[in-house]
Amino acid sequence: MYKTAYGVFNGNSWEDFCQQCFKKKYESDGYQEMPATFKGDLGIEGYTRTGVLFQCYCPDMEYDPTKLYEAQRDKVTKDLGKILLNEKELKTYLGDTKICKWIFVTPEYTNKELVRHCREKAQEYRDLKNQIFTDDFDVLVHDIEFFSAEIPIVLNFRQDKIDIDAPQKTTPKEIADWKTKQISLVDNAVKKHGQRIPSTAAKVDEKINKLTQKSVSDFLNGDAMIRKWAEKYQDQYEKFQKVVSQFEESVETKCAVFSSDNNTLYNEIESELRIKIQASFNWLDETMIDRLTNRVMADWILRCPISFE
Repeated sequence: MYKTAYGVFNGNSWEDFCQQCFKKKYESDGYQEMPATFKGDLGIEGYTRTGVLFQCYCPDMEYDPTKLYEAQRDKVTKDLGKILLNEKELKTYLGDTKICKWIFVTPEYTNKELVRHCREKAQEYRDLKNQIFTDDFDVLVHDIEFFSAEIPIVLNFRQDKIDIDAPQKTTPKEIADWKTKQISLVDNAVKKHGQRIPSTAAKVDEKINKLTQKSVSDFLNGDAMIRKWAEKYQDQYEKFQKVVSQFEESVETKCAVFSSDNNTLYNEIESELRIKIQASFNWLDETMIDRLTNRVMADWILRCPISFE
């Protein structure tokens, strides 16, 4: 099994996922799936009427970079060879269409030498002057990110969920550095968390510091996660910003009229926010919804849309 930010795949589930992406992305190009029955896959999983061929490959496990490259390199070489071995039969499907691209689709690749290998293989096959290829025939490698627009649709249809985390967690030093540069925001958090804790509680200062530290951590890690999300799904990110902005207005009103204790108010806002995000983005994994909720709550504590009387 091979783990990605969009789920765990094996050979069969990766091919199934890719087929759904191909059919969505290349529908206008007349994409045609080629089921691997009777005589095998002929070196392709499908093709378009414009002469683009696709072959999928998912490693059996998470190899180290060297082994992953070797496995992908060998798969490219082997499956490209099937085109020539099955040339006659392929022509019965392609008709007069010549092959202009052969695209190797894999969850990810970590060694740029795979790109070099594909370029060299493309030149090798162009040099054959075989009439099944165009003069500018090319071999490309695509990872899962090439289908960023199709992924939410496909995963929602499959009832799978996306979980995008921060590239790396914020370190204690980074948190400390941020706090020294954003003193007014930190002061807001200290004040707000102090208003959540009963004055009779033990170790009040320690608890306030712990909650403040969590708010800063949730904010910074959440920001890194959201930036990554925005890069992959700009439209969904903009929708998220709109949903949060609209809900923030109701939060400010709720804070102005709420008459119970402050911690109850905080918990109610957090619960309502999580429900709102989940309803708006039901294709996101629960853990990502939790992180988004934590980030927004931290932002509201730091900036003061959440206020306690």
